[in-house]
Amino acid sequence: MMLANRFAAKGLIAGAGLSVLLAPAPLLAQAPAQPAPVRTMLQQSPVAASPEQETSLATVDIAVGSGNPFHTHFGSEMGYVVSGHIRLEVMGQAPRNLGPGDSFLVPRGMAHRSVLVGNEPAKLVNTWTVDKGKPLVTPVPVAGR
Repeated sequence: MMLANRFAAKGLIAGAGLSVLLAPAPLLAQAPAQPAPVRTMLQQSPVAASPEQETSLATVDIAVGSGNPFHTHFGSEMGYVVSGHIRLEVMGQAPRNLGPGDSFLVPRGMAHRSVLVGNEPAKLVNTWTVDKGKPLVTPVPVAGR
């Protein structure tokens, strides 16, 4: 009784709650554990605390005949190729051909573009962690192109 009063005083049980404490053990048994979800970390990158930033998550559809010019972001871009094939061109680095299951990281301020490879559209899932209030994309003039 003293134990029940102590619990009640702390707001942990009331009335019917005491009957649960006194119930046979099978009623208190936990359900069998279910398998945990499988999380496959594709990429992880530190985020600057200053200036204030925001993260966007989006799909990117690249149609046949479309493309983007070299550009930068006020932050980092991570992407995952769901379908199709692209060539990621980052100025100063060797181009990377990417297909389904490949991921990439473009650090802050690096001029880059993606070029569709082949005759099928591509779909990506991308995140941008960029300075809040700044444009997502800033075009970069490229000499000789």
